[in-house]
Amino acid sequence: MKKIKILMVIPSLEGGGAERVMLHITNHLDRERFDVYLYVERFEGRYVADLRPDVQVICAENRRGFARLLFLRREIKRLKPSVVFIMMLSIAAIAVRMARVGSIPVIRETESLPMAQVQQGWIPRMLNRLGMRLAKRLVAPAEGAKEYLEKRYGMPVEKITVIHNPVNISDIQKAAAEPVALAENVIHLVAVGRLKYQKGFDLLLDALAEVKCFAWTLRILGNGPLEAELKQQAKDRDISEQVEFMGFQQNPYALLGKSDLFILSSRWEGLPNVVLEAMAAGVAVLATRCPTGPEEIITPGENGALCAISVEGLRDQIEALGASAKLRDTLVEGGRRRIRDFDLPQIVQQYEHFFLGLAEGEAERH
Repeated sequence: MKKIKILMVIPSLEGGGAERVMLHITNHLDRERFDVYLYVERFEGRYVADLRPDVQVICAENRRGFARLLFLRREIKRLKPSVVFIMMLSIAAIAVRMARVGSIPVIRETESLPMAQVQQGWIPRMLNRLGMRLAKRLVAPAEGAKEYLEKRYGMPVEKITVIHNPVNISDIQKAAAEPVALAENVIHLVAVGRLKYQKGFDLLLDALAEVKCFAWTLRILGNGPLEAELKQQAKDRDISEQVEFMGFQQNPYALLGKSDLFILSSRWEGLPNVVLEAMAAGVAVLATRCPTGPEEIITPGENGALCAISVEGLRDQIEALGASAKLRDTLVEGGRRRIRDFDLPQIVQQYEHFFLGLAEGEAERH
C-alpha cells in the first residue's frame, strides 16, 4: 500500500494544549501508512524535545509575513502532500490553494471563539476568515464547536468533522505517580492554563476570596501576560499567601494527582485538554459551563462538577466540593471511567481513518 504524505502545520511547539494535540497526532500516526512532515514558523518550544526523530521538519526560520506564505507554498509544491493538516495558522490554507498540487487543506479550529474574533486588526481577521473558507474540511474538537463553526463560516455541516482531543492516559498516570509533598489539613486546589482573559483566573481569585469555610491553597500552573495583574489581584483580595503562581511545569500531573480539586474557570474553550488530563491524573474536576467542551465531557455528580461562569458559581461549587471528600472520591472514580473515551490510541485511529478517507476520496475523484 502506497503511503500517504501528510504535512502538519502549526506556528511552533510551545507548551500549550493545541501544540500537545499536534504533537500526539504527529508522533503516533502509523508510519506504515503515513509519511509525516511538520511545518513550523519557529522550531522552538517545550515540546521540540518530544518530537519523534523520524518527523521531517520544515521551518520558515527568519521569514516574515507574506514571505512565509510564499515559502510554505513552495514547500507544498515540492512535497505534494495529500493532506495539509493545519492548527492555529488558518492562513496556511491560502498557501495550499496557491500551490495548486491537489493537496487537501484541513483546518482544526482550536477554540469556540476562533482566533479571528480575538485577533487585533482587520487584516489578521480577514486572512483568518479567508483561510477558513478555503479549507476543504474543518475538524472541531467538540459538538458545540462544530455548531459554532457552521454558523460563523457558513461551512456545510457535512464538511465539519468532530474528533475529540487525545489524552495519553498511561503516560499521565505514570507522571502523576511521582511523589509530591503537600501539607495536611488543607484543601489543595489547582488550576492550569495560560494567564490570559479567556481562562478566567480573575473570576477564580475573586471566588476564592469568599471561601471561608475551610483552609485552602491554590496553585496556578502556567505563564502569560496577566501574571502581574493576577498577582496584584490576589494581594488586593488578601489571599496572596494562599495562592502560588508556579509557571510552566514540565510535569504538572504529579501535582494534579495529589491535589484535592482541579478547577477550570474559563470563559470559553474548544475542548479543554486540561480537564481530560486532570481526570486521567486522578483529581476531582470542577469546570465552568463555558462554550464549548466541559458539558460534553462532564456529567455533573458522576465524573465532575459544572458551574456558571461567575464568581458566585465558582464559589458555591468550590465550597461544596471542598467540604466533601466522599463526593470528590466519587468524581475521581467517574473521571477515570470517562477518560477512556479519549485515550490516545483511539483518537489517533479516528484521525487516521479521517486522513485516509480524504486521500482516497481525492484519488477516486481524479
